[in-house]
Amino acid sequence: MRGYFRFLGRCAGVAFVGDWRYYAWIGTLAALVVVGLNAYAKQLVEGLEITGMSDQVSWGVYIANFTFLVGMAAAAVMLVIPVYIYKNEDLHDLVIFGELLAVAAILMCLAFVTVDLGRPDRFWHLIPFIGIFHFPGSMLSWDVLVLNGYLVLNIYICGYLLYCRYQNRKPATWFYIPFVFVAIVWAISIHTVTAFLYVGLGGRPFWNSSIVGPRFLASAFTAGPAFIILALQVIRWSTTTSVKGANCPQEPAGEAPRAKVKRAATLADLERLAEHLPELQSVSAEERRACLAGATFLLAAPGEVLLRQGETNEEAFFVVSGRVVVRREEKGRVRTTRNVGPGEQFGEVSAIAGTPRAATAFAATPTEAICVPEESLRRLMRSPKMDEIITWRMGERLMISNRSLLILRAIVQVSMIINVFLLANEIFSEFYNSNSHDVSWRYLILGLNGRHALVPWFWTATGLNITAMVVLMLPLSRRIGWLNLACILCIFGIWIEKGMGLVVPGFIPSPLGEMVEYLPTMNETFVCIGIWAFGLLCFTVFLRMAVPILQGELVRANEPQ
Repeated sequence: MRGYFRFLGRCAGVAFVGDWRYYAWIGTLAALVVVGLNAYAKQLVEGLEITGMSDQVSWGVYIANFTFLVGMAAAAVMLVIPVYIYKNEDLHDLVIFGELLAVAAILMCLAFVTVDLGRPDRFWHLIPFIGIFHFPGSMLSWDVLVLNGYLVLNIYICGYLLYCRYQNRKPATWFYIPFVFVAIVWAISIHTVTAFLYVGLGGRPFWNSSIVGPRFLASAFTAGPAFIILALQVIRWSTTTSVKGANCPQEPAGEAPRAKVKRAATLADLERLAEHLPELQSVSAEERRACLAGATFLLAAPGEVLLRQGETNEEAFFVVSGRVVVRREEKGRVRTTRNVGPGEQFGEVSAIAGTPRAATAFAATPTEAICVPEESLRRLMRSPKMDEIITWRMGERLMISNRSLLILRAIVQVSMIINVFLLANEIFSEFYNSNSHDVSWRYLILGLNGRHALVPWFWTATGLNITAMVVLMLPLSRRIGWLNLACILCIFGIWIEKGMGLVVPGFIPSPLGEMVEYLPTMNETFVCIGIWAFGLLCFTVFLRMAVPILQGELVRANEPQ
């Protein structure tokens, strides 16, 4: 436990360290949080009468944001499923970002529920086993359970995986994989239960449709991955520097010296390596001697290159002492993908695949390393323990490639088509057979009795969604610029569709036929801005702690420094 608290302390220490851009960003978010708190303080003093809500329209923009954000949280499963079920390596390191987004989204959901309460001091009634909890009869009680359960699951999974990476040890599958599969089912359940909250209200015919649940999931699996695509690009941009400012050897800087080959590797060198790589003891002495064929021992001074991006040699490296930084150049900018210490390897992916080097590795401190040819590496991997550790570490790098973004694009593309199709089915069924349900639909789409406050919202959302769907279906969306445009259209279109286009029309007209329209007040808007800023601030801090761990910069090995 002492080690875990040291880990948390170091994470907290790095969370608020950055350059001027980072401080400007979190400073702006903090200022918006204060604005939101001030607006909520006014609401707390004067009551919900300063909002646009009324007896007739008792849910407004707060619940609209809550509904949208539940979908954002559930969308993390779209990264979890490809990685843990289909073993997709492109999304391997990125799944942690989706889970961190889910944590931030659930925190915002709970905040929106809190500000929507007229008496927030009675929030304790929503706590199981403490408050007056109408379980299992109330769908709201189910929603409280699934939201808090999903929050705990994601905090546990993220915390455990990051702590294992910090300690440079492989996570015990029995300790977290069962919770991953529970979280997959739970992610679907949180948005399904939210849909049932609406469907179960018999006095609101606008929501009484069995298609609401599938529509919720389709929209969630569109907006959530779309947001993740944009977030990953921000992470990729913010974790890179220009080649000139990178202070590391990179092509085409040919002046960077090569590490010197000191001599042929010996069994004594392997014994030194085994002190940091206990799995090497499982390799027989005969196999070790065979692996030494063609192996060399390198001595590198700080700044000297061990391998260079674009080369095609087939050799892997094991660090005996010191530290090696692996950096990848992309379009004039470089990003650290790994920090390799004693007992760890690098260069193994391109050595086994026979592909050009994807990054440049250079010594950050005086470094000793063993360079083994591809054949010797495969000999080592005949040992099950060595194969397990080498294969695991092959995936331990921070790579945000365009290929991973295009995988998420395919998910957004299919989900948006399904979302638009389900909406079209809903509209057709209501307008083709006129009944009491279609009154709210007519108010939303065409206006009713001279009231048309929501008509512009609906047609704006429809235009954004259809435009996004068309762009995603065209080959041009494989270009990052067009993909970003489609993702922005998806997010805003679905926010309107699931917010103002879903929550508010259910109350208009009221069961008594009253036509009371709703628009959020400025105070409500400031509260919403404050909560969104709070969520983005949490997500930013989570990323600031996670990225150095994933890059290998924040590890247990450098605790003394």
